[in-house]
Formats: sequence, structure tokens, C-alpha cells
Amino acid sequence: MRRAPALAPALLALGLALGLAACSSDEAGGDAIAVTSSNTECRVAQTNLGAGKHRFQVENTGNTATEVYIYAPGDKVVTEKENIGPGTKASFSATLNAGTYELACKPGQTGNGIRQTLTVT
Repeated sequence: MRRAPALAPALLALGLALGLAACSSDEAGGDAIAVTSSNTECRVAQTNLGAGKHRFQVENTGNTATEVYIYAPGDKVVTEKENIGPGTKASFSATLNAGTYELACKPGQTGNGIRQTLTVT
């Protein structure tokens, strides 16, 4: 059975193509929206978004663990990312329909958080 070596290059090429396809675009279909969380601030690089799936990249510049939530009206949790340690980054995705949301950074992982309004059209 000498077929296995002949199949190896084809399988390698297929695996490489699939791997590159997975790396070439993120699940939200675009660049991540930067969020910087410190002990006293929650900065969101973009607060006006189109409806659809978005990826958020959170950097914790504070000295305590933080978490980030996206809330729909009435503080309904759309998504959350917890336990983002000091000096680390984490990402999460959310599918947002048209409307108004709040993104909340919670330094120390407590309280209502420092909130920024997101407007989705």
C-alpha cells in the first residue's frame, strides 16, 4: 500500500488551507473593538455599531481583576467576560440587534460597573 505517501501532500495542503481560512478572519467578520478597563475608566474605541456580530478585545490596565458585560435595556445581560486579570487581555463576541445597549467594565468584579452606551443601527 504505497498510496498513503501519495495522499500525504494532498492532506497536508487541505489542512493548511483550512487552517489559514480559520486564521484569516475572526468569527465576527472584522476587526475587534478595543475596550480598555482600568480601576476608574472604561474606554470603548467604537460606540456606534452596525447590527450584527461584533468581537470586543478587552485590555485590563488596572491592578485588580475586572469583568465586562453588555446589557440590553433593563440590565438584561447579552454577554459577559469575567476574570480578566490585571495586565491581561481577553476577547468575546456578541450579536447585537439595532437598539441601545450599555457596555460595563467592573473593576474588582463588583457593583454596577463603569458604563458606556453602545448605539446599534
